[in-house]
Amino acid sequence: MIGAFHRNDDEAKPPTGFSRADLHCHSTASAIASLGVQAAVGLPECATPPEEVYELARRRGMDFVTITDHDTIDGALQIAHLPGAFVSVELTAAFPDEDRLVHILCWDIDADDHRWLQAHRGNLYECAEYLGAHGIACALAHPFYSVGAPLTAGHRRTLAELFPVWETRNGSRAEELNWPAASYIETRGGTGVGGSDDHAGVDIGRTWTQVAACDSPAEFLDSVMAGSAEPGGEHGSAEKWAHAALALAARTLGVPSGDRDAEPGKALALIGRFMQEASNRGQEIAGELEPGDAAGLLGAHLEAAGYEVDGAYGLIRKLQQENDSHADIFRRACRRHERRLGEVVDDALAGLAGGVTPLAAAPALFEAALPILPYLPAVAFLGGEKQRLAARRGGQPRVALVADGLGSVHGVKRTLDEVRERGVPGYEVEVVGVDPDVDRRLPAVREFEVPFYPGLRVGVPPMTAVAEMLAEGHYDIVHVSSPGPCGIAAAAFARMAGKPLLGSHHTELSRYAAERSGSAELARDVGAAMAAFYGACSPVMSPSQEADEGLIALGVRPESILRWERGVDTSRFRPDYARSGLPPAAGCRVNVMYSGRLTREKGCELMVDAFLAARARDERLHLVLAGGGPEERSIRDRLGSSATFLGWLEGDDLPAAYALADVFLFASRTDTFGQVILEAQACGVPVVAVGEGGPASLIDHRRSGLLCEPTAKSLADAILEVVGSPVLATSLRAGGLAATAGRSWEASMHQLAGGYARAADPVGALRDSRPVGAAV
Repeated sequence: MIGAFHRNDDEAKPPTGFSRADLHCHSTASAIASLGVQAAVGLPECATPPEEVYELARRRGMDFVTITDHDTIDGALQIAHLPGAFVSVELTAAFPDEDRLVHILCWDIDADDHRWLQAHRGNLYECAEYLGAHGIACALAHPFYSVGAPLTAGHRRTLAELFPVWETRNGSRAEELNWPAASYIETRGGTGVGGSDDHAGVDIGRTWTQVAACDSPAEFLDSVMAGSAEPGGEHGSAEKWAHAALALAARTLGVPSGDRDAEPGKALALIGRFMQEASNRGQEIAGELEPGDAAGLLGAHLEAAGYEVDGAYGLIRKLQQENDSHADIFRRACRRHERRLGEVVDDALAGLAGGVTPLAAAPALFEAALPILPYLPAVAFLGGEKQRLAARRGGQPRVALVADGLGSVHGVKRTLDEVRERGVPGYEVEVVGVDPDVDRRLPAVREFEVPFYPGLRVGVPPMTAVAEMLAEGHYDIVHVSSPGPCGIAAAAFARMAGKPLLGSHHTELSRYAAERSGSAELARDVGAAMAAFYGACSPVMSPSQEADEGLIALGVRPESILRWERGVDTSRFRPDYARSGLPPAAGCRVNVMYSGRLTREKGCELMVDAFLAARARDERLHLVLAGGGPEERSIRDRLGSSATFLGWLEGDDLPAAYALADVFLFASRTDTFGQVILEAQACGVPVVAVGEGGPASLIDHRRSGLLCEPTAKSLADAILEVVGSPVLATSLRAGGLAATAGRSWEASMHQLAGGYARAADPVGALRDSRPVGAAV
C-alpha cells in the first residue's frame, strides 16, 4: 500500500443524492500476461495490490469498491472485509463450439458462484442462465473489443438479449470505441455502466457508474439492474494506455537508478512487438527479449522525457496526480521530442557541411525518439481498434501515400498529382506529407534546403504526428514514395505496427548524391539508407527494367519488385496541338527542346555540350528549355542568345512548348523512367536520348527515338541526323506516337492497384493467375 488511507467520507462523497462505484478494475490477482512480449520481459497482466485498489477508489470518491480480476476472486477477497467492498469477477465465457469469447462482469458473488461459473464458462448460455436464476448483477464488458475471434452482428444481438446491461464507458478505451456500445444497447432499451478497466493502479475511480444515493452494494447493484444507472468519468486515450504500461513496468521491474541506457535495437524490437501484439492476444513468448530490456527502456524514457521521480512509487504517484492530466504529461513529452529532433537535424546539417555524413546522426535520432517511444504502441493499438470499427461500415481500403519534397516541381510530383486526380481503382488514396499541396498535412519541426541541391526543401515531422496520422487515418496500406524524412518515419512506424508497406522507386538518390556532392562516402551512405528503406518494403514498385537492376543492386529481392510505369495524357499531349501561345521561331530556326530540372544529375552539362557541338555545325539550332533548377544561371551564361528559358510551365503551356519543338534532347543518365520523353513522343517530337536508365525502356532505337552513347559527340551527331533527314524525323514521330498509344494513366493506375493488392495480401495476390504488374 502506498500509504495509510485517510479521508473524510462526507468531503470526498460525490454530489449529494448519488452513489458511485468503479465497476471494472484489476489487481495483482490478474497475473497472467496476455501478450507474449509482456511475459517475455517479466510483466504481469496487472500489478496493483488489492488494498491499494481500495484506497485509491475511496480517495477518488467511490462509495463502493470491487475488483473484477480475470477469472479469479482472490484479489477481491482480500478487501471483502472493508466498508463498502464486494466480491466480483471478470468472467471469460465462450459461445459453445466457437472460438468466440466475451468478458462478463459478475458483481457481488460468493465463492460457490465463482466455482460454478468457472466450471461452466465454456458455455455462455449456461452462465447467463445461472446469473439470471441467482439474481447476480452482471454486464457485458467492452462489447466491441474482440477477446477472441471477432463477434458478428448475430452474436451481438444474442448478447443484447442475454445481458441487458453493457459497459459503455470503459476507461481504457477511447470515446470513439465506447460510443458504438452505448448506441447499440440504448436502441435496445438496455443500460450502460462504466469502469476504469485499470491494470496498473493509475486510473481507478476516474471512470465510474452512478446511481441514486444508496446505503449498500446490494442496493447499488439493484439500481444498476433496474436500469437506473449512468456511466461517468473519463474515457480512455493513447496516453492513458501508455502511462498504464509505464506504471506496470515500474511496479514490476522498478525504476533504474544511475545511468539509464536502452539498446536501440532491443528497444525498437520491444516497441514493435507491443504494437503488433496489442490487438492479437495469446502470442508466443519472444525469446530474444528479457526483463532487462524493458527496464532499460523505462529508465531511458523517464530520463529523456524529463521525469523527476523517486523510485517506482514516485512515478506512480505522479501519474495518479489529479492536477496533472495524462494529456499534459504526453504534451510535455512531445515537446521534448520535437525540440530534440530539431536539434539533431541542425547538428546533422552542420556536420554534413563539415564532411560528416548523416548516418552519424542515427544514435542521436534514437535519443530524440525516447520521450515518445512508449506512446507509439498505444497510438497503434487504439488506431487499429478504430480502423476495425470503420471497416465494419464498408468502403474501399485506404492508402496513405507518404511523400517528401513536393514543393519542388518534378516528375514525382506530377505522378502523384495524377494519382490524386484519377484515383487508383478499388482504393482510396490520400497523399500525406509536410508540404502544403497534400491531402493530409503533417507539422514539421524543421524545414531545410537539401544540401548540395539549391531550391529543394523538405520538412522533418515529429514521430508522434506520423504515428497519429497513420493510426487515426484508418489506413490499410502505407505507400512510401521516397526515403525522405516523412517516408522514413512512416516506414518505421508501419513496420513496427505490422501495417502493409509498399515502396515506389522514383529517383537514383545515391547517384544524385555523388553527382552533386562529389563525395563517395556520402553516396555510399545514401545507398545504404536506400537499401534499408526499400528492403523493408514489399512490394517495391519500379518504373523500368533499368530501375529494377538498381534496386537489385541495393539488395532488394527480385521477386519483391513489381512494375509501375507512368502514363501520358494524350488528350493534352498530342501532335495536332495548336502552335500558339509562344512567340514563333524566327526565320529558319530549328528548336531543340528540353523539359525538366536544370541540374547536374539530369545531365544538363552534357546536354549543353551536345547542343553547342551540334550548333557549331548548324547555326539554325536553338535550345528551348522548359523548367528550372540550380544550374540555370551557369547554363544561361554558356548558351547566351542561342537559348530560350521558359521556366516551369503549367496547364496548356507545356504541350504548347512541345508543339514548337523539332527535336527533344534528353541527356540524363540517372533517370529511372523519363516522363518527359513520353510527353515529347505523344506530341510527335523526335527524341534523342542517352541510352541508359529509364529512357532505354521507353525508346526503341531508330523506331521511336535515337539512343546514344553518353558523349557530346554522339548526341550532337544524332541531333544533326534528325534535323538533316526529314524521312528519319517523320519515321521517329510515327514511332513515338505508336509507343505512347498504350501508355495511358489509366493503365498506370491499374498497375499501382495491383501493387496495393500484393502489399495487402502477398499470398493471395501471387496465387491469383492475373498479373498484378510486370514482375521481374
